[in-house]
Amino acid sequence: MVSPEHEVGLTIRLIDDARAWDELVEQLDGRLLQSWRWGELKSRHGWKPIRLAWLDSTGHPAIAAQLLFRRVGPLSIGYVPRGPLVAEGASYTARDRSYTHAVDRIARREWAICVLAEPEDEGGCTVLTGASGWQRSPTVIQPQRTVRVAIDVDDQTLLARMKPKTRYNIRLAERRGVQVRLGTAADLPAFYELLRETSERDRFGIHRIEYFRDILEIFGEDAALVIAEKEGEPAASALVVRFGAEAVYLYGASAARHQRHMASYLVQLAAMRWARERGCRVYDLWGIPPTDEPPDDIPDDQLNVRQGLWGVYRFKAGFGGQVRSYPGSYERIYSRPLVWLWRRLRSMEG
Repeated sequence: MVSPEHEVGLTIRLIDDARAWDELVEQLDGRLLQSWRWGELKSRHGWKPIRLAWLDSTGHPAIAAQLLFRRVGPLSIGYVPRGPLVAEGASYTARDRSYTHAVDRIARREWAICVLAEPEDEGGCTVLTGASGWQRSPTVIQPQRTVRVAIDVDDQTLLARMKPKTRYNIRLAERRGVQVRLGTAADLPAFYELLRETSERDRFGIHRIEYFRDILEIFGEDAALVIAEKEGEPAASALVVRFGAEAVYLYGASAARHQRHMASYLVQLAAMRWARERGCRVYDLWGIPPTDEPPDDIPDDQLNVRQGLWGVYRFKAGFGGQVRSYPGSYERIYSRPLVWLWRRLRSMEG
């Protein structure tokens, strides 16, 4: 830890050690997007990570935040994914001021026009107050809800918690000879081709293949490329990353010609088993729509397009997890005209 500063009873430090940072994130119940390696991944794709901790008088962490800055010409946009992290029961009445002052100093140094934050829980919202100049943001980067499956059980219990249709589809894939294996970097082109096909079918954008190669390289044994094959052809795949006691299903894809074989269901079961073997207690299926039911004006054949993804929701909900909602998005604006212009000219990459 380096660069201590003091404000309203808290010591603010810049953290430059990977192990120390990840231990801090886990201590504050943080997750993948606040991890050191997530910041390293983003640093390869246009973002600059800055990791700060606010310590109380006894040296215990009160707040932590990994801030990411991305250049927008000579200026930048700041972003705190699934943060800030705030210790439960911390009693400082001026925590929000301390947090905001530190963020402001860094934002000025980075020529930021605004800083966005999407906290993990309501604790993070306690330092994003209106009194300190934060406000709710219309810019949403990460999913607003997710499905989390408890996987620290045996297969029999895991399957029993799933919906009957999901169990049926898993067994159907097995009966039809779908084979599942863990892939390597050599399988990345096949995965990417499946992802490209899926993105065109369901109308969502994807990163370049280098992004996924970097995930596998940076996370190493904590990343899994799960591939299902039917008669030697890729049928479905998933890219899963582990941090702490949780694994996150970040990306999935399937081949339309093999969808009737239900390979995607078998992929998820294999990914859950992989995560459980590595000590994970929870499997996060990542993103679902903000409501349980689609609007009436979306026809059934459009449920899987990016505007809704309710078909994907039904798939994920079948694995028997619990729905978790996030508090939403907040922003601290430094130049309203430039933010207004940015929102109209550029999209934010997650």
